[in-house]
Amino acid sequence: MIKRFLFLGLTVILTACVSVQEAPNVVELTQEHTRMAIMPISATIERKIWMNQDKYNELCRIKSEETQQRLYRQLSFYARSGALHAELMTPDEVNAILFGAGYPNTPKTNNDLCSLLHVDALVFGNIQVLEPISEATAIMINSTNPNFTAITNVVNLNLSIYDAKRAEQIWNGQTSLNGQYGSIKENMQRRAIRRMVRNVPHTLKKRRYKKAYQELNGI
Repeated sequence: MIKRFLFLGLTVILTACVSVQEAPNVVELTQEHTRMAIMPISATIERKIWMNQDKYNELCRIKSEETQQRLYRQLSFYARSGALHAELMTPDEVNAILFGAGYPNTPKTNNDLCSLLHVDALVFGNIQVLEPISEATAIMINSTNPNFTAITNVVNLNLSIYDAKRAEQIWNGQTSLNGQYGSIKENMQRRAIRRMVRNVPHTLKKRRYKKAYQELNGI
């Protein structure tokens, strides 16, 4: 199980609807990363009345792997553009090694996981895909209360970066999206991932990260 670590002197930033907590020298730390792994993302979906426990668990597993793949593809875009210089392990490679080691049934510390995967940074997190009310109910509510906007879909994404050298979490981001009647959950999930990855310090997408990188390299 991934354990979260509180880092001292953290900086809290609200940007583009993403709440970020990071170590003050996060750019310096992430520039030292040479190989990274995206762990399976813990997933929670809305449980329908027709779902038994096995079906629900299977759908959560599928959502976990889907989110892991989407994060990998989005981060790979920045790797191809040269912004992210660290090597990214493919999700298939990560999951195969973890499965062979009996994870998650066999508990491992974050540093154990880094040693097992031969990486110096882990990306991990969780996603929630919820449906507060059905679209049919939303139509009924909106028809009787024109000034009330019913929320039919909610996507919450939380992502963290663990640094093996410091043995602690050095970055965390959280974002939420609310969808009204007619919103598409898959599109909302993709948007949440794009929004989150733009705030990952390795991508140097945000101005503060670019500035810190330039100062670090005397540019």
